[in-house]
Amino acid sequence: MRKKRILLSIVVGLCFIGAYLTGLRRNIHERNERSLELRDDVATADRVLVSITVIRVDPTTRQLTARFRLRPVGNIAQDAATPRIDLRFLVNNSPGQQVFELAKGEAMSHIEATLPLEGDINKYPFDRYETNIWLLVDTPDKSRRPKAPILPPATPPASATPPVAEAPTPSAASSASATPSATTASPAPAALPADSDAGDIPPAEIMTQNNRPVPVSIALSASTPGMKYTGEVIRSDEIAATRIHLYLKRPYNLVNVSIIVMCLIMAIALSVVAMVMTAIISRRSQMDVLPLSLSVGLIFGLPALRNIQPGVPPVGVLGDYFSFLWAEVFVAAAAIITALIWVFRANKKPDSNGES
Repeated sequence: MRKKRILLSIVVGLCFIGAYLTGLRRNIHERNERSLELRDDVATADRVLVSITVIRVDPTTRQLTARFRLRPVGNIAQDAATPRIDLRFLVNNSPGQQVFELAKGEAMSHIEATLPLEGDINKYPFDRYETNIWLLVDTPDKSRRPKAPILPPATPPASATPPVAEAPTPSAASSASATPSATTASPAPAALPADSDAGDIPPAEIMTQNNRPVPVSIALSASTPGMKYTGEVIRSDEIAATRIHLYLKRPYNLVNVSIIVMCLIMAIALSVVAMVMTAIISRRSQMDVLPLSLSVGLIFGLPALRNIQPGVPPVGVLGDYFSFLWAEVFVAAAAIITALIWVFRANKKPDSNGES
């Protein structure tokens, strides 16, 4: 019998060691599994390289914060960080500035933008989110001061078609031609497509082209704890802006940890309930108060155990209805039942066998 117990202890110990080493091996390269490195270049010498780094994600407020770094390349560049011509950068920064004027001869600074996330945090740890980054670089016409293009929203439906400007009605066109004009404006030069592969353009010629979309190359890096990223760069002939679609969800290691914690919470609560059931069945008059003290302690201890889940939102999400809320009800009921049993049996006198 002694040898069997020693063998069982060794087997249990090896199981714990194996589980620890397996988890360590699976999570040692966890960052590579949840990170996204996205690169999309254009076959044009004169372009702007837009480096995007996702620095923060807050599912509670449904916001994603990204940092943009612009670097001119080719004849439009004076050096690695300074443009030779005036540029304008547009990004769908939802709470703040969306248009940034980049003057020639001045070094470009970093730009931060906050984008809304579309998703439901109440499904934690199985919540998923998506967002779109719309960006555009062009050469503004300061003499006319045209209105900035309106970028699409950050989270349009996946199947939505980019908006196209409507043509003027015949009546509007005729009324416009019939109205005399005090001054005659020269026609604006035609805009070149963003993916033009015309090659190098002389700086002097670039400076004379106003409202010309400048081709952009995208380099995106997204790696934040608690989120796994996938995405793609989408370019369309119908709209000059470039769209980056990002898809976010919880990584597998976080989901596994959350499930383990939920199982532990429920297992502890059910163990306390089993202790109380044993106390009810027992015919002994002397009531053991251990289940009572354990139940009261768990009422305040289970919330701390719940909060060790990575990135867990406030109480009330889907995972809480699987384990935490029911576990709190179970331990609270166990404490009340144990206290009532102790009250009813306290005044009973035990018989000669110690039973009531």
